[in-house]
Amino acid sequence: MPLFKDKPEASASQNKKLQVSKYRCPQNHPCPAVRICPTKAMSQTGYAAPAVDDQKCISCGKCVSFCPMGALTLS
Repeated sequence: MPLFKDKPEASASQNKKLQVSKYRCPQNHPCPAVRICPTKAMSQTGYAAPAVDDQKCISCGKCVSFCPMGALTLS
């Protein structure tokens, strides 16, 4: 029996798209989750809710875990 098995959950998460809930985002400060994106897929203009570049996003979920307001989700 192999020690490691294929991770279908990892590949499934990569099919998910990052969603930004403007209703949960306070939009009154620089978004802290933008800074931690490893591919720089998120950007923010002023204090508006962040925008996501779907071509750069690898659906890693780091920003989702980091957002204290729960405004970022993978679905």
